[in-house]
Amino acid sequence: MLSIIKRNLKELGFSENEVKVYIALTQLGESTAAKIAKKADLPRTTVIGILNKLKDDNYLSAYYYNNSTYYWIESPKTIQNTLLNRANVAAELNDLLRDLYRTEADFPYAQICDSESGIKTFIEKTLINLEKKSTVYTIDTPSVGNYTKIFSDNFYDTLLDLKNKKGITTKTLIPYGSFVTINPKKIKGQIIILREMPREINFKASLWIIKDLLVLFSGRYPFVVAIRHKIITESIKTIFDYLWSVSATKTI
Repeated sequence: MLSIIKRNLKELGFSENEVKVYIALTQLGESTAAKIAKKADLPRTTVIGILNKLKDDNYLSAYYYNNSTYYWIESPKTIQNTLLNRANVAAELNDLLRDLYRTEADFPYAQICDSESGIKTFIEKTLINLEKKSTVYTIDTPSVGNYTKIFSDNFYDTLLDLKNKKGITTKTLIPYGSFVTINPKKIKGQIIILREMPREINFKASLWIIKDLLVLFSGRYPFVVAIRHKIITESIKTIFDYLWSVSATKTI
């Protein structure tokens, strides 16, 4: 249980010491910085800085009484609502800045993510910014395990829940004979259409086509390369459409 909590906190962006402080305060209940520092086995000054940061991020609350400051953990529901509100603010800001953003023009935009946190943030942000009922086109190789080398089951479930809430459909091409390697639970939990490509087509990376965004994802060495350009993406989409037309539909 504790290991799962630590992993989830790190996926929210917590550092190692922030995780220690958060868990220590959770176990202590309402407490002072000195007691939290002793429980977390960290210097008091370090803990005070972390507590102030977590308080600013709405992960905990505090009040001053009898010359001491007392801290307590906010409900996870409060954290969820805070993150959802930030996502809504970011979406509104995106709309307001659309005319100023150079990626809306014909100039190509490229981005590389080569860390676990960077890849997770990129994918999460990409899905959040998708309109409802969008379609994501992918070419994947289940046996390579590009995703499992980065995502925990919990993070995967979070992304799946986000996709389902937005009604996002995924159309996925997979190599010949690889359908049998897919966990049926992964398919049943989302809106997805799978087709196996012809035997002679060998594909080991993961390619995503999302509107005007082309993404190449690899789990060995983990990295993401994203290119935003309408003409480039449309050109690759025509190749995808051809492969889709000559591939066989697979169902459970």
